[in-house]
Amino acid sequence: MTLRAFSALLLSALTVALWIALAAGCVGRSSVPARPESVDVFDLYPLHEGNAWSYDVDTGEPSTTLAVTRVESFDGRFADVRTASSTIRYEVRPEGIYLPSEDAWVIRSPLRAGEQWSGRGGRAARVTSTAVTLDTPAGNFRGCVEVREEGGKLELEVRTVYCPRVGPVSVTSTMRSNVSDRVLVVSALLRGFSVSPTPVPDR
Repeated sequence: MTLRAFSALLLSALTVALWIALAAGCVGRSSVPARPESVDVFDLYPLHEGNAWSYDVDTGEPSTTLAVTRVESFDGRFADVRTASSTIRYEVRPEGIYLPSEDAWVIRSPLRAGEQWSGRGGRAARVTSTAVTLDTPAGNFRGCVEVREEGGKLELEVRTVYCPRVGPVSVTSTMRSNVSDRVLVVSALLRGFSVSPTPVPDR
């Protein structure tokens, strides 16, 4: 996929996300939860039904776009998460959060720097830090975990910061053209959230 096609596809999805946000109402800023003494993998992406996050998305254009992600359903094992015009099904397993459609992990234990797993889009995922501090419009977060995914069919680099009892707070995707020196960077930063914890499955 070329940079132009990737950019057009992303902007189309973000336009739909904006309409979803306007229809459902923007997810407001919530109070920043205290970091738990010990962080469980399920604290980093709470998938309780009704949980929602709003993001300021920067595609390099003069103004940012609002995007909303919402957990539409969760039966204790499978969670359907609405993002833009698509719904993604996640599976909550004892080891972490799994993406059945891609045979890949979103995030999994143990939460240690250097841990690796098979990520989305054929990318290799790796925990790069478990002590990230990040300031966002939704608040200041500490003790967060950064996961970096690299490679795959599109040769993307995706850096996601997950914060305890909140979820994904920052996502940065970088794509380099294989025919030029152009680099496309798209970033999403948390603006607001409303979450309840994920029920932890039996281990």
